[in-house]
Amino acid sequence: MCILLFAMAASAAAAIAGLCAPREDALEEAIAALAGQVLSIRNVRAPLRLDWRNESSLPPAQSAALLNAFSAQLANARGLLTEDPSAPPLRVTLCDTATQLMAIARIPAADGEQIRFAQTSRATFAATGTPTAAPSLQKQLLWKQREPIVDAVEHAVAGTTFLLVLGRETLWAYAPAQTEVELRAVAHIPGAIHPSRALAGRIYFRGAEDAHFLLELPGKACSGRLSEKIALECTPAGSAKRLPVSPKSTRLLAPCDHSAWTLSADDGDWSRPDHLFLEDLRNAADRTAVLETPGPVLSLTGAPDSASSTAIVQNLTTGEYEVHRLSLACHN
Repeated sequence: MCILLFAMAASAAAAIAGLCAPREDALEEAIAALAGQVLSIRNVRAPLRLDWRNESSLPPAQSAALLNAFSAQLANARGLLTEDPSAPPLRVTLCDTATQLMAIARIPAADGEQIRFAQTSRATFAATGTPTAAPSLQKQLLWKQREPIVDAVEHAVAGTTFLLVLGRETLWAYAPAQTEVELRAVAHIPGAIHPSRALAGRIYFRGAEDAHFLLELPGKACSGRLSEKIALECTPAGSAKRLPVSPKSTRLLAPCDHSAWTLSADDGDWSRPDHLFLEDLRNAADRTAVLETPGPVLSLTGAPDSASSTAIVQNLTTGEYEVHRLSLACHN
């Protein structure tokens, strides 16, 4: 939606050019202008329930302040807003484009849904906002074993978070049990092993809370369902199909301000320890080394909500393959 409306905004730049000027109160002016646009719509299906969503890099405190200003301005129109949960929603979404912060309002009206928007330069609030310290990277060991691990993911089904560990010939499913994890299911991968020196393989789930998954391995593709017993069905992938690529970077969101960061690893010598790096996507600054690992990082797999990442590390001291959960923590 932000990409589409950003294109629309280019054609309407003259109407809102004032909102893009680099002033300290540019955010407040943009929200005030959006509220004015909403109030000018006729035949609104009032009363409306305000549904405010911050999907941008704007810190929650600033979003809350804008929400208060927006609702206060709309409160001047008697009967427009209500707290009734069954009322039609007036949905306002804050979101980012490459250079702009956009506020998009979707308003139910008698002649159909109306869409209004306002925008301001992201550089404006990035420069005038209070600088925040970079988040720290937290590492938690989830599992380790002698047998090589080609991929590992955490996935929740029916309220239980499972850890799936994929080897060259075996798939294991673990789940929390008091202070440790226990093996819930194991499945042998059928068919001949495709000869490959690379630790290649990927686990894919079709969606959140979906128990069905896909495995991509050298020379074959498999499907199965996460349950007490896992049965795998595999078919040849074809000789022309490339080996599955283990990712070495992923995206993480900081829990304090929802800022987006790229987490990446060294891409070099597997006989030496690696470093993990963070890069702030808002500033596109040089990446900063934040953590050293006891061996090469073989893969980084991000969670769908970008709240965490699963890293596979080969510990050069013990020779074991380790699965770590990586997440961001904010400083007070």
